[in-house]
Amino acid sequence: VLTGLGTQICTLWGKDDGLMTRPANFSIYLDAILTFSKHPSLTIVFYVNSLWISLFRHEHISKDEVFLTFVPKWVACTAPKITRSDHCKNTHAHDIEAYACMDCDSEEEFMQFFNIGRSELLQTFRQATLVAPLITFAYVEEWLAVRIQRSMLEQGVECNYQSPTYLEWEALSQVLESVLSRILIPTERPSVSSGLRLLEICLNFEPSDPLLLSTLLSCISALFVFLSMTTAESSATLLSRVLDKIFAALIFSQPGQAKDSRSRVVKKVRMHAASLMVKIAQKYPLLLLPLFDQIYITVQGLSKDPEQLSKLERVTLQEALLLISNHFCDYERQMRFIAEVIGSGAEEFIALSSKAFKSPRDFMTFVGLDQPPVEPSSDDVNGQNRSQMMFYVNLFMAILKRCSWPDDPDKANRGGFVVYYTETGNPVCRNPAAPHIIPLISHFFTLLKVFNGLWTPEALAALSEGYKAAHSMLDLDRSNVLGYPSKPTLGDHMDVSHPRAQTPLERMQHFLSMVNDATYHTLGSAGPSLGRDFYTMEGLAQNISMTMFSNLDVVPDYRLRQLVRAFLKPFVCSCPSVCYESVLLPVLGYICPYMFNRLNKKWQYITQLYESGSLDEENTDTQEMLEDMLNRTITREYLDVLKVVLVGGSSEIPYNAMEQDDMECTRTNTAAIQAEVMSELGTLVLRNEATCQPISLCVLRALCWNDSKASMQATYLAGPMVRQLSSDGSLTPDVAAHIMTSVLQALQLHGQHEANQGSLLVLGVQLYEILRPTFPNIIEVMNQIPNCSLQELQKLDEKILSTNQKGNKLEKAKKDIFRRLTSQLVGQSMGQLFRKEVRIIDLPKLEVPRRQKPARVDESNDIGLCKLFKQRKIMSS
Repeated sequence: VLTGLGTQICTLWGKDDGLMTRPANFSIYLDAILTFSKHPSLTIVFYVNSLWISLFRHEHISKDEVFLTFVPKWVACTAPKITRSDHCKNTHAHDIEAYACMDCDSEEEFMQFFNIGRSELLQTFRQATLVAPLITFAYVEEWLAVRIQRSMLEQGVECNYQSPTYLEWEALSQVLESVLSRILIPTERPSVSSGLRLLEICLNFEPSDPLLLSTLLSCISALFVFLSMTTAESSATLLSRVLDKIFAALIFSQPGQAKDSRSRVVKKVRMHAASLMVKIAQKYPLLLLPLFDQIYITVQGLSKDPEQLSKLERVTLQEALLLISNHFCDYERQMRFIAEVIGSGAEEFIALSSKAFKSPRDFMTFVGLDQPPVEPSSDDVNGQNRSQMMFYVNLFMAILKRCSWPDDPDKANRGGFVVYYTETGNPVCRNPAAPHIIPLISHFFTLLKVFNGLWTPEALAALSEGYKAAHSMLDLDRSNVLGYPSKPTLGDHMDVSHPRAQTPLERMQHFLSMVNDATYHTLGSAGPSLGRDFYTMEGLAQNISMTMFSNLDVVPDYRLRQLVRAFLKPFVCSCPSVCYESVLLPVLGYICPYMFNRLNKKWQYITQLYESGSLDEENTDTQEMLEDMLNRTITREYLDVLKVVLVGGSSEIPYNAMEQDDMECTRTNTAAIQAEVMSELGTLVLRNEATCQPISLCVLRALCWNDSKASMQATYLAGPMVRQLSSDGSLTPDVAAHIMTSVLQALQLHGQHEANQGSLLVLGVQLYEILRPTFPNIIEVMNQIPNCSLQELQKLDEKILSTNQKGNKLEKAKKDIFRRLTSQLVGQSMGQLFRKEVRIIDLPKLEVPRRQKPARVDESNDIGLCKLFKQRKIMSS
C-alpha cells in the first residue's frame, strides 16, 4: 500500500493538473518507507527499493529539500544490505539469514534472488549519486578508509569466500564503483584532492591475501577517475604508483607456488590485474600514452621470463598496449608495433594449421582427443599443443578487437589511415592490423570447418574412451541457458589455496569450447575491424559457405549459437553496400533457408513434446527442457539477425513488461512498428529468389511459435516486410491469406499477454489495410474467426477505404474494431483466469490543489495605464 502511494505521488507531482507542492506529511511518509529499507527481510528491502529509485529519478522529488535530508539515511541503511549473506546460516529471529530461510527454499534460489536484488540496489546508488554526489561519496570515503585501517590491523589473517572481512571488502568495492561511475555527470562533485587522497590510502595498503588484493584492485580501478580530473603534472607520480601496484599484483604469488602449481585464487588476482590494465587503457588511453614506453618495457621484461606470465596474461597485457597504440595517430608506427606484438606468431600459426587443420582426425590427434587422458597435466604433450593453439587464437582475436583507426577524421587523414573518400565525402579508413591478419583469415575458416567435422559420426567414433564426453555442454553454459545461478565449487567456499584440480576431461571440454567461441568472435570482429579489406577478399562468400556452413546438420544448438550471434550479426551489420550482392546475398542465400528449416522442424518437435506432456514446469532440468530453452534463445538471436538484414540499425527490441498498462504499451508498439522502414539490404533480399521465401516464412512462422518474445520480435518485422512485398507485387492471394492467418494464429497463442496483444492488433490492422484492397479473399480468412460479426467487418472496410479522415482517432477506431473482431480468439493466461478484482467502496477522493490562473489584464480594476502616463510625464518634466 505504501509503495503504491509512492507511485501515485511520482505520477502526480509536477504535472500541470497534479501536485505542484510537497504534501504536508511527505516527511512522515518517507520515514515510514525508510523503516522498510532498514528491515532485515531482503524481500521487503528489494521491494521498497523500486520506489526509492523512482523517487531518485523524479525530476521534482529528487530536488525537494525534505527528500534530500533522507538521502544520507537511505545510504546508511542500504549500503550494508549489499554485503552477501548465506541462506539459513543463522536462526536468530531478526537476522537477514533467518528471513532468507523463510523467503527461499534453497541456497541456489536465494543466491539468484539476492544477485538480482543487489544489482537493483547498486543501480539505485548510481541514481542517488546523480542527485546527491557529495553524500554518497562521503559515505564510501569513510567506509573505505575505516575498512583499510581495520585490515591493516588484521594482517596475516587468511580469508576465504565466506570470511566477513572479504564479504565486506567485496560489497565496498561494488558500492564504490557504482558511486564513482556517475561522479563526473553531476555539476556538484567531490574535491579531486579527497579522491586522490583516498587513492593514495589504497596504494599504501599491502594486503598479503589474494582475495583482499583483488577487491583492492577494484577500488583502485574505481578511484582512477580522479586521475582523469586533475592535470598531467599532478597525476604523474600517482599514476606511476598505480601502475606499480597493478604490476605487483600481476606477479603476485604465494610461498611454495610455481607457475604450474598456482592456486586458482592467485590466478584470479593476477588475471584481475591484467584485465585492469585493459580497462584503464580503454577508458583513459591518453593518460597512459606518455607512459607507453615504460609500460611496454615492463611487459616485455615480464614476457621474457617463461616462469612468470601465463599465455593468457601475456595476451591480456598486449591488449592494453594495443589500445594505447590506437592513439599514436600514425598508421606506419602502429602497423610496426602490431608486427612486434605478433612476432613470429603468424608463421607459427600457419605452420600449425597446415598440420592440425587438414581434417578432423588430424586435429583430434594434435590435441589428443583420440588418445587416453594424461595425468598430471605437465606430462601431457598434447596439452602443450592445445595451449599453443589457444594462445594464437586469443592473440589474433585481441588484435582484431582492439586495433582501430582514429575516430577524428582529421587525425585519421594526417596519420595516413584514409584510403579514399566516398562520393558523399566520408573517409574510408584502413586498419593497421589488416596486412597482418588478412593472410590468416582463411586458416580460421578452416579451423571452423574442422570443428563442425568433429560432430560427424566418424569423428565421434574416433574419440578415446576417456574423452567421450569432451563435446558436452559446459555446466556454466547449461546453468546460464536454464536460468540457474552458477554453483560455486566446494573449494571456493572452504579452501581457496588448494581448490579441486580440473580433470583431463574438464580441461579438454574447456579448451574445445573456448577455441570454438574465440574463433567465431575473431571472424565476427573481422568485419567491423577490417572493413572493406575483409569484405573484398577473393572468394569470401564461397569460403564461408564451404567451411563455416559445412556439416551444420550435425552441429548442436549450443555450438550453432555462436555462428548466429558472434558471426552473422556483426558480419551483416558491417558489410558496405557495395558488397551486398557479391558477399551478403550468396551467404544469406545459403544460411537463411537452412536456418528456417532447422528452426521450423525444432519448433514442431518442441510443440509435440508439450502436447504429449513430456515438457512441463516440473521437469525443469531435463534434456528436453534444455533443448527447448536453447531453441528459444537461438530463435530470438536469429530474429535479431533478420532485423539487421531487413530494417538495419540496432537489433535491440524494446520488450514491454507484461504487467504494463494496455494503452501505454499500445502507444509504444504502434510507434515502434510504424517507425520501421525497409533498408536497402532488406529490399535486395526480398527481391532475391534464394532469400525472399525463407526470410518471409521465418518471420511469419515466428509470429506463431510458442515464444512470446520471439513473436514480439517478428511483429516489428512483419509490417515493413509485407509492405515491401506488396509494393513489389510479390504477393499472391494464397500468400496474402497465409499472412493474415499467421497474425490471427499469433493472437490466439500470444494474445493473453497485453504487450503482445497490443502489437499484434496494430500489426493486424496494418496488414489488413495493405492486403484488403488487392486481395478480397482475406475476408474469407476473417470469417473463420468464431462468431465473426459481418457488421464489424463491414465497418472496418469502411474505415480503411475512408481516405478523407486521417489521424490518431481513425487509427484508434480501426484498432478497436479489429480488437472486437478478434476478441473470440484471444484467451487468458492462467494467472488471469480466476482473478477477483478488488473494489474499494467509498474510497475518499484525492483532493489535488488546483493551480491558480493568473488574472487577465482587462479583468483588473486598475490596469496601470494611469501610472504609466504619469511616469512619462514626470520624466519629460
